[in-house]
Amino acid sequence: AYERPSEVAARYKEIELPYITSDKITRPQRDDGLDELTWLTALEKACDNYGLHFHPRILKAFHTALKTAEWSPLTILAGVSGTGKSELPRLYSHFGGLMFEPISVQPNWDCQESMLGFFNSIDNKFDAQPLLQFLAQSQKRWVQKTDDDEGYPGLQDAVCLVLLDEMNLAHPELYFAEFLSKLELRRGMKGTDVPKLPVKIGAGMPPYQLPLGRNVLWVGTMNQDETTKALSDKVLDRSIIIYFP
Repeated sequence: AYERPSEVAARYKEIELPYITSDKITRPQRDDGLDELTWLTALEKACDNYGLHFHPRILKAFHTALKTAEWSPLTILAGVSGTGKSELPRLYSHFGGLMFEPISVQPNWDCQESMLGFFNSIDNKFDAQPLLQFLAQSQKRWVQKTDDDEGYPGLQDAVCLVLLDEMNLAHPELYFAEFLSKLELRRGMKGTDVPKLPVKIGAGMPPYQLPLGRNVLWVGTMNQDETTKALSDKVLDRSIIIYFP
């Protein structure tokens, strides 16, 4: 009855729609004069003033784990419910100046499409999930808005943090397997040369090549009870586990 977007360019455009619009953020700024320990101490005090106290050892372990993402791309916060596992990444991003995107893992996630999106054959369009749009935006540069150009709030110069909340409600090997394999390839690459994750946009069409940039940090939380799955050696080998008392 009417035309629907079915071309490759239209599906790529759906993925690259800015997840965080320019009216909600300002252009990322770099501060070379800020000392790392001063920054971390200020972050700890800000958390205390907010009303949540994290043991300095936990906070420094989390910070160190994120810094070693080149070798262990996934940081997992483990422990019983109610110990602040989800709050730590959120406050670390909020007070530290990182872009934060929390994702609630669902028990029925059994493939990568559950996390990123899939081609909807009924509507003949690609349904991009928020995480995919966030990751695509994180790898594009900021284009200032002008009279002739709408601009684009790219986050290439920002540090982004993705939280996979309750990541072991489903098996991470099912929905996160290709991410783990691709992120491991970064060890042998230098500079802006990073692996790309192919995202299927439809049968017979070239996949969208999503760069897995170093400015995106991956964190997961896991509870240990009867509703969750045990992590496999493949996941543990590529992760740093921090246990919350």
